[in-house]
Amino acid sequence: MRRLVFCLLAMVLPVTRHYAQQLSESEYMARLAGVSSVEEMSEDEADRLADYLEHPLRLNMVSLRKLQESGLLTIYQAVSLTDYRSRHGDVLSYSELAAVDGFGEGFVSRIRPFVSLESIRTAGNKADVRRVSHEAAVRTGCKTGGDMPEYGVRYRMEASEQLSCGIAVTRGSSAESMRPDALSGYVAWHFRKVQGKIVAGDFNARFGQGLALWNGMGMSSVSSPSSFIKKASGLSLTSSFTGNYALRGLGTDLYMGPLRLTSLVALGKEKREHFFLPALNISWYGPDGSVGLTHYAEFRKIDGKYRIPDMKTSLDMAFCISGIDLFSEIALDWVTQSAALLAGAVFRAGEEVRLGTMLRYYPAAYSPARSAAARSTTRCSNEYAFSFSTDYSCGRWMGVSGMQGFGSSVRRCTGVLALDAAYFPIPKSAESSRSIQLKVQAEWKIMLSGSFRADLRLVERFRTWGDMFRTDIRADLRWFSGKWNAVLRLNALKCSGWGLLGYAEGGYVSGSLSLYGRMGAFRIDDWDDRIYVYERNAPGTFSVPAYYGRGVWAAFTAGWKYARWGKLYARAAVVTYPFMIQKKPGKAELKLQCMFDF
Repeated sequence: MRRLVFCLLAMVLPVTRHYAQQLSESEYMARLAGVSSVEEMSEDEADRLADYLEHPLRLNMVSLRKLQESGLLTIYQAVSLTDYRSRHGDVLSYSELAAVDGFGEGFVSRIRPFVSLESIRTAGNKADVRRVSHEAAVRTGCKTGGDMPEYGVRYRMEASEQLSCGIAVTRGSSAESMRPDALSGYVAWHFRKVQGKIVAGDFNARFGQGLALWNGMGMSSVSSPSSFIKKASGLSLTSSFTGNYALRGLGTDLYMGPLRLTSLVALGKEKREHFFLPALNISWYGPDGSVGLTHYAEFRKIDGKYRIPDMKTSLDMAFCISGIDLFSEIALDWVTQSAALLAGAVFRAGEEVRLGTMLRYYPAAYSPARSAAARSTTRCSNEYAFSFSTDYSCGRWMGVSGMQGFGSSVRRCTGVLALDAAYFPIPKSAESSRSIQLKVQAEWKIMLSGSFRADLRLVERFRTWGDMFRTDIRADLRWFSGKWNAVLRLNALKCSGWGLLGYAEGGYVSGSLSLYGRMGAFRIDDWDDRIYVYERNAPGTFSVPAYYGRGVWAAFTAGWKYARWGKLYARAAVVTYPFMIQKKPGKAELKLQCMFDF
């Protein structure tokens, strides 16, 4: 009966209460990550989310292990969804998904582009998914100043969630020969009778809240409450064009009821030194959250002898109690005999307001190696900090032009207000006896009509060294109507001097074709006033160049799904500096990428 009510509501109530509308892929990624713009994301994180935009996670068809490894859900959400499926069967609509404990309409609106609700099961029946999928991508391109064209080839295969493999080879435009200069790949076997897997090759190892073992880059700042909690994925496979941060070696996962035992051995070379990294994680998963214990030791060959420059043990927890998300981690650095601590909470203060708080204690002696926890300026070292954030919505409900069903109605105004205060025990400058930094960030998104939205953002930073004040003001005017959209951006940044940048972009998106054109200009005379702008590109390529100097640029990107199994992407861009007093050469690039999915 309950499922029948959900299905009827999904059909007759297309207007739902959450914030969603026709956004670009970059906006979808930023909203899920909890940052104000995709420019604040790391290359690794953006590449992972872009992959899920191309291949959404099938929430009804994947196992609990796959839900956890995706990094899209918290442990509590993954366990809650699995329990719901076992009792009620597949989730048949996004309205029903929003009613699952731990999700809610706001989260479903953010995650919707990255997941799908494909269903082949009925309540009470076990899944029997026997499917072999292949994905291949071939890319090439050229840039001014490059001696040879760049290229990349990637292939991935998955068979019934049991056997999976992937490989990617790339060559940059600065390579000296046509041979590939980067290689990543993996082979993994997922056990059936005993839940678990073994993987050889490249993988990400991400546990807890990132204080001890979390390879890859973390966020550069904290903004909305969604950015406070890290979603640990454990061992996750990777074979991407930008897999620069993956570990390479052998890893195993073994599930024993509510326990998961993960072990790994990674080998590699960093800074011309060979290292050997064994690690172990034991995690307990309950109906309301999880507790994990992680330990690793890095052996590095220094002056012909293996030494241990880094060894950490951490204890982490994440629970959802009465709708309040609690998270914390404490980590001990055995080499320096120092401990770091992170703790926080995210909760609702009414239907339209969500709050987040976090404390960070990172002593100067604590090694930042292998860590990527939330931070404001440092990588888990030399920082005592407090963060507070709230996001809210207000005003009347408004219909979005060109949209129907779930997400076709939004609040007139949504916003974020964030504060981050940090004290640095070791001063950042010899001229400063005390180093303190305060960052305030405010954002507003205002629906002017069903087709127009104004986005305003103000970031103010104060610190006691260097350039004391840094003010970043950005305004976007967006128009969307069915398959058409456009945006006008103006960005002003005041630090050492003034940085000014603006661009206009128009786009057309249909079921099989997407076209975008952008033209912009900038006047930035000091490197400290540089402005970063996300540039559209083919899947697997994350481009956020820093604009500096006096110039103009133009870019054109296109995507075409020419068959059920094939997609083609193209990008052409040029940057020139006609207004520079000292002549500066321009840049141009052309890229093509073809993807096959069968």
